[in-house]
Amino acid sequence: MNPATIPHTAGQAERKHYPALDGLRGVAILLVLFVHNFGFMNYFFFGWLGVDLFFVLSGFLITEILLDTMNQPGFLKKFYIRRFLRIFPLYYLLLVICLFILPAISSLHLDTRYYDQHQVWQWAYLQSWVYIFNEPYGDKLLMHTWSLAVEEQFYLVWPLLILLFRSPRKLLVLMLLILIGVGIARYLVWNRQVEDLAYNSLYTFTRIDGLCIGSMIAILQKLQPGWLKKDSTLIVFLMALVNFGFYFMNIRSGFTLPYLAFVGYSTFAVLFGLVVYECVNGSNHWLKNLLNNRILKFFGKISYGLYVWHWPLYLLLFEPLLVWIVKEFHLSIKWAATGSATLALLAALIMSLLSYRFFEKPFLQLKSKFL
Repeated sequence: MNPATIPHTAGQAERKHYPALDGLRGVAILLVLFVHNFGFMNYFFFGWLGVDLFFVLSGFLITEILLDTMNQPGFLKKFYIRRFLRIFPLYYLLLVICLFILPAISSLHLDTRYYDQHQVWQWAYLQSWVYIFNEPYGDKLLMHTWSLAVEEQFYLVWPLLILLFRSPRKLLVLMLLILIGVGIARYLVWNRQVEDLAYNSLYTFTRIDGLCIGSMIAILQKLQPGWLKKDSTLIVFLMALVNFGFYFMNIRSGFTLPYLAFVGYSTFAVLFGLVVYECVNGSNHWLKNLLNNRILKFFGKISYGLYVWHWPLYLLLFEPLLVWIVKEFHLSIKWAATGSATLALLAALIMSLLSYRFFEKPFLQLKSKFL
């Protein structure tokens, strides 16, 4: 019997939990925080990989849930409601604060004209498309939300494709075709076959490959459980070696070599997909023990709130704190910047904890009504 056709209840699918993936999500958010808050140190230049790791994790987990529940009555409605309760409330709170409350505080002197002009795209989770011909300017308080837009567009369309095709094998072929399309799109964008593109690495059609590869891991898991169990650790090691080898070759070139432009995001996504597979199926107890670390799982638990709040808080706090630290403690710019970035990160952590406890949690508790 095809594993994907075995009856499941939605409740069973939702109760499936992989503790190591919580830790992996913690790794992802820490990578993003380090590159955004401490990028000036040049030690965390690889932190952008955290976003691609998030994409792979989301693709895997969402696809697994959808495949487990697609034969149940009302699975599509329940899925969308649960996604809405998890994502929309906090995101819309961020928009209200950044588009209305903060600009009204005259002492901040914020330039939000770009978001005023393109506000509808933000509310509709379509900002990853408006970036194509309209490069953001001014105070980019919402710049980081491009990845949330890519994920939300995936959450909207992918369940419909699963409902349409149903067969895991057909879905696997579909994902392969999408990946080929992503490769072609990148070729056209990076070779400037399409003119006047603004942020070529932030579009849905150039960065959706991580979500696709995470989904493919979940589909393969349904078709052939344990399909790579024997050699997964070795393959993960070799993929990491190749990826980071090419990555470091690109550093001095400003990431203009064809590798990263055309396939680099995808090959790193494959690496992360294999790590996810190893966490779910593999026998690498060292990796699982590492990712089951309480600190990593803590950051994984509040990762969404941290991602939402860290960037606007950094933009608002970094410069004033830097000036204050230099003036009060007479430190060098480097040490003052480190202190300022650390305090901004601490503020984001506090904000995330508060928002999780008093704002996100009540909505999350409603999800139990839609199992």
